[in-house]
Parts: sequence; C-alpha cells; structure tokens
Amino acid sequence: LPARGRLLTGAMIGLAIAGGAYVSTTDEATFCGWLFKSTELVNPLFALLDAEFAHRLAVSAAAHGFVPREKRPDPPVLGIEVWGRNFTNPIGLAAGFDKNAEAVEGLLGLGFGFVEVGSVTPQPQEGNPKPRIFRLKEHGAVVNRCGFNSEGIVVVAKRLGAQHGKRKMEETSSSSDVKQGGKAGPGILGVNLGKNKTSEDAGADYVQGVHSLSQYADYLVINVSSPNTPGLRQLQGRKQLKELVKKVQDARDEMQWAEDGPPPLLVKVAPDLSKQDLEDIAAVTYWTKALFFMLFDSW
Repeated sequence: LPARGRLLTGAMIGLAIAGGAYVSTTDEATFCGWLFKSTELVNPLFALLDAEFAHRLAVSAAAHGFVPREKRPDPPVLGIEVWGRNFTNPIGLAAGFDKNAEAVEGLLGLGFGFVEVGSVTPQPQEGNPKPRIFRLKEHGAVVNRCGFNSEGIVVVAKRLGAQHGKRKMEETSSSSDVKQGGKAGPGILGVNLGKNKTSEDAGADYVQGVHSLSQYADYLVINVSSPNTPGLRQLQGRKQLKELVKKVQDARDEMQWAEDGPPPLLVKVAPDLSKQDLEDIAAVTYWTKALFFMLFDSW
C-alpha cells in the first residue's frame, strides 16, 4: 500500500481498537447515553426524505433492531399506576406511528412507558391517496391525512401473537417471580381499533377487533375521532356511542380472562367537540363506565 493508504488503514484500526476499549470499560449507563446522543447526527438526514418514506424507514429500523436500546432503568419516581396497569414512566408513543405492530419490541426498547399500535381495521385498506403526510417545518410538526391505512387484523394478530409468545417464554425462563412491564415487553402495550372506510356496521368492525386482538393488549382503544373515515365522528353522538361502547364491552366481557382480568377499554374522541357533545359523552361515560380521552392527532 502507498504511505497514505497505510496511514489511513492504521488510523481506522486504531479507532476501532480505541472504540472497543471504550465500550468494554465504560459503564452501561454512560454507553447507553452516548448511543442515544449519537443518533442526533442521523436525524437531519430524515428531513431530506419524503415524509412518509422517512416514517416507513423509521418503523423498519425499529423493527429490525437498528435503533438504540435503553438499558438504564427508569427512576422509581416516574412510575405511575393507571387503569390497574403499572407504567414505569408516563411517556408513550401514540397510535399512528406503528400502525401494523411491526416494531413493538424495538419501540418499547427505546424506553417508552407505553406503545400504542394501530389504528387496526378488520380488512386491509390502503387509506387515502399519496401524498398524505406533510411537514410544517416552521412549527416542527407534521400533518397527516392517512385515512386508517392498515394491513388488517389478521396480519396484526399474527405479529402480536408471536410477540406475546416470546414474552411468555421469557417470563417462564426468568428466575424472578415479579412480572415487569406488560404483555409485550418492558412497557405497556395498547391496541387502537378502527373501522373500515366502506363498512356499514361499525359495531361489528370494533367487535371483530376485540375478539382478535384484545388478548394481546394491556389496554384497548375504540377510535371514533379520525376525520379521515367517512361517518366515523357521527358515532360520537350520545345514542350511537352508548350502543357502540356497550357492544364492545359485551364482546370483551364474554371472553375468558386470566386473573389479570380483561384489558381496560378507552374511547378516543375528537378535540373539537361542542359543549353538548361533551355532556353527551360524559353521560355515556357514566352509563357504561368506559374511559374516554381526547387526542389532537388524526392518524
């Protein structure tokens, strides 16, 4: 090799040796923090890509383990109990990012207290035409009009079933009697259910989701808030919502559950409701004992 080549080769070998020595001698917490910090160098590159392609790339990276893994335990002060579930921290990833449960393990491994997959529709559907995700650079935000694009319940159930089985094997082989996290890993797993755009029986769609996916969920969400599915928000009326929640509750309660009991049921409603809408929803909450929450996304 020419002198310049030998010098470059020697420098690369030296860096590799030095890096290996650093990794082997530093404590896990320091190395973990350094690894997360290093991802900031990659983030600007995503801004150069099409918004939806960047989203797909991020999901794929998490699914294949190409993201850092949080090894540092959450401080106990961050722990919180909600709906009978123990969250190690209150920061989670909302539905809309991992719509098809492709990357649950990788995303929980990032350190989230919970990850919510979906919305999942009974039948596969493409969603709205592209482009449908838009960056608002001046606000550091994203607007999307995806329209419940989903691979469908069968695909998602297969993925969650495999993850659930892996989790059970880990619990069986563990020497500790204390179960950490939820049904899919170190954090809590939520499953967000939607209806197909062409479906004429919304209740049947949500019931199908309950029957197929609730066994894998630490909590379930009925999504009736998206403006991208025709007629979906009409389900937020007092009569319609009461009937829908009752159907879903009955479907959940008729299933066989272990000592942990059935997953709690939440209903996601829109943020731009009138005072009368809010009063109607409060009444349904009282009648059905369901849990309601509002989110400002529209995935």
